[in-house]
Amino acid sequence: MYDLVIPIRLFQLSALFYGLSVLFVLIRFSRSAVISMGVGLLINLLSDIHGRYLIWPYCNMFNEPFFLPLFLSFLSLYLLFKGIEREGLLFIPLVFFFSLIAIFCFESYYPPFTMMSKSIYSHLFHLSIFISHGLLIGCSYLAFIYLIRRDNPDHLLQRLTVWGFSFLSISGMFGMIWSYVGRADPVSWNHYYFHSIAIWFFYVGYLHLRLLKEWNDHRSLWILIGGALLILYFDYLPQIGRFHISGVLDETVYRLY
Repeated sequence: MYDLVIPIRLFQLSALFYGLSVLFVLIRFSRSAVISMGVGLLINLLSDIHGRYLIWPYCNMFNEPFFLPLFLSFLSLYLLFKGIEREGLLFIPLVFFFSLIAIFCFESYYPPFTMMSKSIYSHLFHLSIFISHGLLIGCSYLAFIYLIRRDNPDHLLQRLTVWGFSFLSISGMFGMIWSYVGRADPVSWNHYYFHSIAIWFFYVGYLHLRLLKEWNDHRSLWILIGGALLILYFDYLPQIGRFHISGVLDETVYRLY
């Protein structure tokens, strides 16, 4: 039995700092918001590392619902470090939102699905694909903000989308190696593979829209939002459960048998 109560408590503490960061944004204390976000990121990272240490080399610790706030907080601080302050601060409420979902709508952990999980390529596959999903969700969030404000999309969306496509392509390579090592077959035809391929083709289609002379950049914002809905429906929603409160304080929920 793997007792993951401590990593969960650390994650809840990181969510508290994410919430404080949102509060500081609302009262226009940008510096305090950045500091609080940074502290939350460090605690979130410690939670993830500790959990992976406890259950290594089996399946990924938290899966996507717990990894997504970690990556989005990193992306927020990265944009702030690059001087893109407006977009960096805009990500803070999104980080807090997904951290709350992970706390209140997560039922249990995925058990070690096969001994193939021991392969390092399994973890590289999941890490790459989660980063890709986070980038596309972040881009669609910015696209939604731009639509509300009626702003024109900038090069930031294009750069983040290219990086998301790159990580998704890399995840496919790791997935094929993982499948070949475990089954002597480079492709495992299951629902997860088809979902990844569907999202990969979405990326390809979106990135090629700029080649059309009659294409409007403002229209591409709606396409990005559609891509995020694909990820949330096919990959994110199946990993969360119904809304609950008692499980937050019930440590038996956070044990992996």
